[in-house]
Amino acid sequence: MTAPHASGGADRDRADRLVLPLSGWSARLRRDGGPPFRLVVDPGGGAPFTHTLLPQAARGQLVLGAHRVRRLHPPGDAITVAYGVLPAKPMRVAFLRRRPWRTAHVQPVDPLVLADRVWLAEHPGRFDEVQVDVAGRTATRLL
Repeated sequence: MTAPHASGGADRDRADRLVLPLSGWSARLRRDGGPPFRLVVDPGGGAPFTHTLLPQAARGQLVLGAHRVRRLHPPGDAITVAYGVLPAKPMRVAFLRRRPWRTAHVQPVDPLVLADRVWLAEHPGRFDEVQVDVAGRTATRLL
């Protein structure tokens, strides 16, 4: 599955900015005077998360961050948000809920793509892990 570009419920007010519809988190790419790009993920309150996107390290940046957050509307429900560098090959993103002895639930998600460089995904619920599969290689991020 190839990650789709932002559309539908996502708010794209510029080519380098994306607002996730469930969580209200925004992401933008910045370039201060030249390469490399920086990804700035803003949760809408508090300090934003900033990541430098190095072309030579893209394989190691498949999952830059994963967070459990509260939904804006209706308030109180949990949402899992994750993001990373978009690989050159097709990818699959899944959120996993685990139990001590087994995986309880696997939720495949369709990530949104920001400026052909970064993917972002969110899904309602409290998940324990994010997995990104690219050409037989799996990157995992625990929450």
